[in-house]
Amino acid sequence: MAIRAVGGVILREMPDGPLEVLLIRKQGGMWTLPKGRVKRGERDEDALRRELVEETGLRGEIGEAISQSDYRIEKDGRPRHKTVVYYLVWNAKGELRPGVAEGIVYVRWMRIPLALKRIGCPRIRTIVRAALTMI
Repeated sequence: MAIRAVGGVILREMPDGPLEVLLIRKQGGMWTLPKGRVKRGERDEDALRRELVEETGLRGEIGEAISQSDYRIEKDGRPRHKTVVYYLVWNAKGELRPGVAEGIVYVRWMRIPLALKRIGCPRIRTIVRAALTMI
């Protein structure tokens, strides 16, 4: 059975002009974008809203889809196909906090150049760059 997930490129514009993106990090993991599994019967937008609150404490306006990533993972000792659709997210509000129950230890706004250096996965860097071309 394939796994379907959604992720968000959460952007904000600082008063002095530069854009920032919200990144998360799990214990021992790399800086990345918030994402999570879509539950059965759940719409992508609803799943992304839920995941953002669970992982970052924030709510935001979900914009258009940026891209879709398809790859293989190993889950429960067997290979699985995973599809993640990433969306633009704007106007994030709420109390920024790491979703400890989700294994998140850091949640941080970063200016784009720094974020692109810190993101460990080339695929995620490509998604952030794609989001920037859409704004």
